[in-house]
Amino acid sequence: MLYRRDFLQGSIGLAAVTLAARNLFGTVSRAQRIHVGAQTNVWGVPIKPYEHLLEICESLVKLGYTGFESNYKTLEPQAGNAAQCRKDFAARHIQYIAPFCGVTLFNRAKHAEEIDKLTNVAGYSAEMGATYMIVSAGRLPHSNGQLDYDAARAMAEGLNKLAVACKKQGLKLCYHNHVQEFEDQPSEMSILLKETDPKTVWFNYDVGNAYGVGPDAADFSQENFQRIAIYHIKDAIPTEKGRSVDVDLGVGKINLKGVVAPVLNSNWEGWLTVEREGHWPNPSANPEQLLSQSRNYLKQITGV
Repeated sequence: MLYRRDFLQGSIGLAAVTLAARNLFGTVSRAQRIHVGAQTNVWGVPIKPYEHLLEICESLVKLGYTGFESNYKTLEPQAGNAAQCRKDFAARHIQYIAPFCGVTLFNRAKHAEEIDKLTNVAGYSAEMGATYMIVSAGRLPHSNGQLDYDAARAMAEGLNKLAVACKKQGLKLCYHNHVQEFEDQPSEMSILLKETDPKTVWFNYDVGNAYGVGPDAADFSQENFQRIAIYHIKDAIPTEKGRSVDVDLGVGKINLKGVVAPVLNSNWEGWLTVEREGHWPNPSANPEQLLSQSRNYLKQITGV
């Protein structure tokens, strides 16, 4: 607990320095505001053993990434060695952005139990250096083909509670979307945006998962970027069966330049995280090649 307190004090100090720099010199530069990370899913889920994760971190830094996300199961075995993990990541000049966890918060009766478990993950993740907690959910209950709106509201309530618990651990909560959050009218996403606290609940907008449903990705980004702390950057093309398949960034149909435009020309601070997971949960055959192309493309369209 002493280590976590020192971590929080250091974070507060860093925030003060950043604020002072803004007061003296105006807004911080784009490179200071916008960080580029990678999801480790391209190497499989979860990453084992821990030494392999450290090798991946070294590869990511060589490719130009400054942070990584991973399924919480990757680092769960290291919960008792959180301080050493933080040192290991720092020695490799990379930031642990966030653990990724699944939730079922639409059931109010299980809120307390689930939040308690997730708070434990948030605690050791913060000690490892994480600054965010990413959660996602499966498809909510439906009746006669219609979204159960009470379940959606229960999800929002659960996220509000979890966000408070995460904040106490030093993490910002981000909700990660899949396809289903955009499918209904009104959509689950519209309910979550309206009924979660904008001061504590942020969003991890996965542009690939939203492709083909809901609003255009660039339009959604423009309207909601101030509540999006992390973008999952993907590109995709439609298939004859009405689905989509991931492709190299810039090759597909997603308007990625439009997606990043509002964060480039504002005071937005956060992460653009590349997620290539075509073989999930198994590793891709050429993860470094996929992430190298993605990093080069992001640099082209962001200058970062």
